[in-house]
Amino acid sequence: MSSSFARKEHVQHLPVFVLALSLIVGCSEPSEPPQAEPPSVSVVVVEDSEVRPSREFVARTAASAKADITARIEAEIREILFEEGARVSRGQVLFRLEDTTASASLKQAEAELAAARAEVESATKNLRRGEEVAGKGFLSDADLDKLKDRFNAAQSQLQSAEAAVDKARTNLDYAEIRAPFDGWIGKLNFDVGAVVNPSSGPITEVLVTDPIYVQFEVNEADYVSYRRANSGSTRDIASQLSLSLTLPDGESYGQNGVLDFADVRTDNSTGTVAMRAVFPNPGAILLPGLYVTLLIEGQSGEVQALVPQMAIQETIEGKFVLLVSDEQQVAQRFVTTGPRRGAMMVVESGLEAGDRVIVEGLQKVRSGITVNPVQKWIDPQTGALRETEEAEQ
Repeated sequence: MSSSFARKEHVQHLPVFVLALSLIVGCSEPSEPPQAEPPSVSVVVVEDSEVRPSREFVARTAASAKADITARIEAEIREILFEEGARVSRGQVLFRLEDTTASASLKQAEAELAAARAEVESATKNLRRGEEVAGKGFLSDADLDKLKDRFNAAQSQLQSAEAAVDKARTNLDYAEIRAPFDGWIGKLNFDVGAVVNPSSGPITEVLVTDPIYVQFEVNEADYVSYRRANSGSTRDIASQLSLSLTLPDGESYGQNGVLDFADVRTDNSTGTVAMRAVFPNPGAILLPGLYVTLLIEGQSGEVQALVPQMAIQETIEGKFVLLVSDEQQVAQRFVTTGPRRGAMMVVESGLEAGDRVIVEGLQKVRSGITVNPVQKWIDPQTGALRETEEAEQ
C-alpha cells in the first residue's frame, strides 16, 4: 500500500515539475538573431588628372566642297551612268543627254567654216592680183579698196565661223555631264526622258566629305575675349587647341580636328561669329548636316580631381557624393563641380585623390552604415564600369 501511495504522489507532483521547468526556460535570455551582411556597393577611386580649359559647342557638319550638277544645254536625259549615293571620280561621265541637235549644229557650223575659208582664200588671191596690177597703173585706188574690203570681210567671217564651230563643239561636249571632282553623289531630281536646260535647276549634286567641315558659332563677347587672349592668325591659334567631337549617338569620334576659319564680321541678327573646324573623315562616318558636340581644349591645364558623373547627387543644399571611409562606413561629402569631361565631372572642391565614391548601390545605403565596397574601374568617356581585374587585363 505504501508503494501505491508513493506512485500516486509522484504522479501528482509531475505537472508541478513540468510547469516549473517551463517557467525556468521562459525566463532565460532569448538567443540573438544572426547579424545581416553589410550591403555591397561599387566604388571608384578618385584620381587627379590634368584638366585643360575647354568649351563645348553645338555644331553641324557640312561638305568641304559641293557642286550642283546642272545641264548647260537644253536636251533630253538619255542615260544615267551612276547609282545615287555612290562615290564618283573626277571626270567620270554621269549623264548623257540627247545630242542630235548639238551634232547637227556642229555640222552646220563646220560647213559655214569651210565656206568662210574658201572666201578668205579667194579674197586673198584677188587682193594680191589687184595689188600687182595697181602697181602698174592698170587698177584704180577705188577698185583696190574694194578688194581690200572684201578680204577684211572674209577674214571677219572666218573668225565668226571658227567661233561658231567652237561653240557647237562645246555644246556637243555638254551632252556628256562629268563629275567635277572626287566625291559622293546625291539623289536624282530628274529621270531618263526628262528635258533639262540651264534654268531647270540641279539634276543632282556631288559632295566632298573627306575632309568634312564642322561649323559652329561663338558669342561675340566670347570671341572678343578669345581674340584678346590669342594674337595671330586663325591657323596660328589653331595649333594651340585640341578639337574633338561627340556624335549624335553619344560616342566619341575617333579623329581630331583643327580650327580652320573665323569670320571677319558678326551676324547682326544673332550677335555671333561664324567659325569652322576641319576633321578627317576617311570612313565617311560623318555626313553633311549632322548635329554634333564640338569640344575645344587648350594644350595645357591644371591638375584637378575627376569624379564619375553618376556618383553626384543633388539636394536643395547642393551637390554631394557618398564616400566609403577606411572603416568601410558611408559618409556624405558636399562638392563643387566644374565642367564635364565625357562621363566624368571636374571637382573643384570637396574631394581628393584616393577618395572612394559610391557609383552603384546608392539607393540602399545612407550615411553612417557599414558597407562592403567593391572597387571598379570606369571608362572616362562612356561611363561603363568594369571590375578592376578585368580593366587591368
